[in-house]
This record gives sequence, C-alpha cells and structure tokens, in this order.
Amino acid sequence: MTESKYPIQQKLSNLKKTLDSDPTNVELAHRYWIELASTGGCDLRSGGFVIESFRGCALASLAGAVALARAYRQLFEKSGEKPSSELFDEELLHALKTRVPDLSNGDQAIVQWLLASIE
Repeated sequence: MTESKYPIQQKLSNLKKTLDSDPTNVELAHRYWIELASTGGCDLRSGGFVIESFRGCALASLAGAVALARAYRQLFEKSGEKPSSELFDEELLHALKTRVPDLSNGDQAIVQWLLASIE
C-alpha cells in the first residue's frame, strides 16, 4: 500500500537501503544523490545528504573522495550552501586529506576546495 501511495518516497527508501548495504559503491551513492535532486520536482539535497550519500565511498577510495567533493561543490554552486565542518568527523577528514597527493590535478583541486571550505 505504501508503495502505490508514495512511490517517490519508496524509491528513495529502496535506494537508501541498497546504499546502506554497500556504502562504498560510488555509483549507488551517485544514483541516490541524483534521485534526491528530482524527488517530486523538488531538490532535497543538502550538506547532510552529501555526507549520507558519499561518506562511505570517501572512506574507501580515491574515486569516493572525489565524488563527495564534487557533490558538495555542485550543491554549493546550485544553492550557495557551504560545506559545514560539523558534518565532517575526524575519520572522514583524515581520509580526504590523505588522498589528496594521490589525485590528479583536477581532482586534487576539488578536494582541496572542500578541505579549505571547512577549515
């Protein structure tokens, strides 16, 4: 009954459950992030959702760190919402900082932007 009455919320919920079962999957995180942008014609994205979507990815891989930074940059450019240091725990900050030297120049720049924005 819930599925037919609230299909958009159900789709988001299902994507979130899938992401929760595989939090390091950048593609799943990206799909969830995109879905938040088009839910019922509203963009629900916020800094909290950036972290919810990409934190596990950023902890696990270079691609995840870049995806998190790009999502935050996209949010900033669209809404003006700046990264909030309150959303970044020490483990996440450490993962982002230690990945910077291993990134290409363009990817380094986006992650460095994120780090500079929250310091």
